[in-house]
Amino acid sequence: MKRLTLLLALIISVHVAFAQTVNDEQNVDPQIVVDQASSDIFPSSWLTPEVDAKAGALDIEKQQRGREIASKMLAKYPVAVLKANLKCIYTIEWISYSGVKAGGTNSRDTVYAIIKDQVPDAKLEEIMHAEFSSILLRNFPTYFGTESWQHINSPDFHYRGNGVEAIKKQQASENLSEALLEEGFLNEYAKASTEEDFNSFVGRLFVGDSGLWEAVEKYPRIKAKADLVINFYGKLAPSLTEKFFNSLRQAATEAESATKTTITKG
Repeated sequence: MKRLTLLLALIISVHVAFAQTVNDEQNVDPQIVVDQASSDIFPSSWLTPEVDAKAGALDIEKQQRGREIASKMLAKYPVAVLKANLKCIYTIEWISYSGVKAGGTNSRDTVYAIIKDQVPDAKLEEIMHAEFSSILLRNFPTYFGTESWQHINSPDFHYRGNGVEAIKKQQASENLSEALLEEGFLNEYAKASTEEDFNSFVGRLFVGDSGLWEAVEKYPRIKAKADLVINFYGKLAPSLTEKFFNSLRQAATEAESATKTTITKG
């Protein structure tokens, strides 16, 4: 009996230690990796001939910029949200998969984002937020009002399929247009899928994009979708409220004004 008790105690202690190890691995700060682009950065399922995921290593002179943009992006989330959902951000020169080149993508717990000289920091950060939002959408599907979102669109509207097909068909423009805003879409790419539509709002909300907020004030369908996105994030963390997103808007406006003032003085 004594030996059985000791054996049970040993089994329980091993189980607890294993559970603690798994928990610790799932609750660590996300890494920012700026100098890797080998096949090792991708899930094994992405290395099949059909997906054939590849990436280019970021030039050394761009690595600090990549790290700074990723750090700024991460700073906008509660630590608990990051630790539970994001393992790593890879900043890279380019990425391709399923026969297309993209600005970014995501796996189960990892974000991949390009860094380009000609692309402003805010846009690159926007991509990171958008890709992370896909991870959160998968992890917390019940937080998102899918039916409510669908009802905002016209009754006869159907999403085209997915982002890869949209890129292949050259239907991936991310420019704002009045016609699309009237329909409730921020850009052409948003029509690819519910996920891409959701991504388009998240990216702009987290960088305080003035174009988005102007559209929210003018177009009822855009406002309705923005409200659903903010509601989703509010369920993730009580600090991610409309007030929080308005503070990002204010910060972006002030930064833009400061830049214009500097240019004028120069």
